Amino acid sequence: MNHSSLHCYEKRDKDMALRSNITYLLHEKYTTPLRIAGEGTCVQKKIEKTHGRLVISLWVKMDIHNTGVNVLTLLGEHEGQIHKVLQLDTEGAYFYAYDGQKKQKLGHFQSDDWYSIYVAVNLEDGVYSLFIDGERMLHRAELFVPAKQALELWMGSHGGVMYVGQLSVYHNTISGIKELAQSQNVYHAKEMGVTADGQTLVTDQLQEIINTCSTTGGVVYLEGGTFLSGTLELKSNVTLFIEENATLKGTLDLACYPVRLSATHPNWNTIVQGPQKALIYGDNQENIRICGGGTIDGSGDFPGAYGSESLRVSAILLVGCPNVEICDLYVKDAGMWTIPVVECDDLYIHDLNIDSTWYPNRDGIDICDCYDVLVENCNIKADDDAMCFKSGNESGCDNVLVRNCFIISTMANGIKFGTYSYGGFTNCICEDCIVKDTRTCAISIQSVDGGLIKNLQFRRIFIQNVESAFFILIGDKGRTPDWGEHRIGRVEDILFEDIHAEGIRRSYGSYLGGYEADGKTYLMKDIIFRRVNAIYKGGVSEIPSTPAEFGNQYPESNCFGILPGAGYYMRHGENISFEECNTLVALPDSRETYVIEDVSGCSVNGKDIS
Repeated sequence: MNHSSLHCYEKRDKDMALRSNITYLLHEKYTTPLRIAGEGTCVQKKIEKTHGRLVISLWVKMDIHNTGVNVLTLLGEHEGQIHKVLQLDTEGAYFYAYDGQKKQKLGHFQSDDWYSIYVAVNLEDGVYSLFIDGERMLHRAELFVPAKQALELWMGSHGGVMYVGQLSVYHNTISGIKELAQSQNVYHAKEMGVTADGQTLVTDQLQEIINTCSTTGGVVYLEGGTFLSGTLELKSNVTLFIEENATLKGTLDLACYPVRLSATHPNWNTIVQGPQKALIYGDNQENIRICGGGTIDGSGDFPGAYGSESLRVSAILLVGCPNVEICDLYVKDAGMWTIPVVECDDLYIHDLNIDSTWYPNRDGIDICDCYDVLVENCNIKADDDAMCFKSGNESGCDNVLVRNCFIISTMANGIKFGTYSYGGFTNCICEDCIVKDTRTCAISIQSVDGGLIKNLQFRRIFIQNVESAFFILIGDKGRTPDWGEHRIGRVEDILFEDIHAEGIRRSYGSYLGGYEADGKTYLMKDIIFRRVNAIYKGGVSEIPSTPAEFGNQYPESNCFGILPGAGYYMRHGENISFEECNTLVALPDSRETYVIEDVSGCSVNGKDIS
């Protein structure tokens, strides 16, 4: 396994221009989840005295319904006394929270399922917003008391059992518009006459303000209402700041979204069945920031089935824009892929809550041919592929780090490299994530358009309630850009480490495969599973025959049906190892757990099976 590229990630935190700018007041990750159980049990976490805007983020699960737990209580200082500031509980099978006045019933939870709790607290305004699995449950609810300082976090039990997987408290990276106004020009849209009633179309007015702001650099400030708009084209050195109490909402009139095809970055992803319309668009600009704590509402209900992607509207589409930051936003109901970014180097995405589950093709975040990317602290709930990498250029994606993200796909894959994969994907890490409730695969790696996929690492990931856990495929869809050459891709140096997979719903098994065509074999090479514990469903009474080689079908983890291996079926490979792995099959099954065909150098916990 080639680990040389790990140095680039160590270097990132030291001197990369787009290193993380989050300063944690509390940041604890539990390899074995923290268990809180028993009547009156309470875990108390002191945090550094803090004011302004802060984020509380934790991953929790409860194993019984009938007695409940205190998921979190924030304590703060008010008039010299310590008071309860906000509280989130469970009772029965539901989450409950207090809006400052009364208890609100929020949503149902399933026993033993992980949930992401994300609380954006604004101590200056005395309000907070609560998100569960990326969906906003409370918006600017009042705190119990207008505390100016946060001091302590409690988590406890009323008799039930609670597990915590990760706990973080940190400042929002942008305290508010006052901070920005100290050093930048601020263009206040409402003060400049823009109506925010959610009924009046204000595209032209907002675009004029953006154009003016771009001449000096600065901030376009949306505050206090709903701004209804068609395509807004961002310019260099402009920050679009959507305040907590503001929404940028897309009109459903498709005529308000002209086709946008970049003249300077004609990427295959946008030309062929890709995004060509967007609510927020940027082309060949730099130093763009979209932030503020507010809402981007794509309105969602755009007509069109699969194949109509270029006709429907993304929430944010940026092409050829270096040095971009997208953060501190609630993005909901996109009309197509939610946030595709194409050939945008030095990209930083963080603290997004994405809830985009209209059908079909509502991907979460699409990283297309980008270099030097950091995605962190995001909750992504998408209809289609949630965290997706695509390549429609020779350059491919390189040096991408995704961490501390909670990922759900209601109809497709959690983390996916492909399907469009001409340039390939190199030196990418996904770590400290939860992937759950995906209709197809948790982690999918596909080279079907000729790209090189090399040195991908998946570390410390929890997988739950998925159809398949892992999928590796080399194939040939027969697609080549007009300017490119036809070729067969490669998959090499892939590491899966410290991964737990449970609740695998189907009996397929995981397919790991190279490709054989026209008398030639294209091997996947150097694949390592280290401390990967997976519980496969099993329950198959007859051993299926060897599946046909990949043809022209759509490359999903279920495209070969029931596989000959109950856990892993591997073919056309070299040097595949399972180290300190525990693979269980839940139901009686006629198949072996590990099955190989045309694989050399395959070992399971030190035993050669090739």
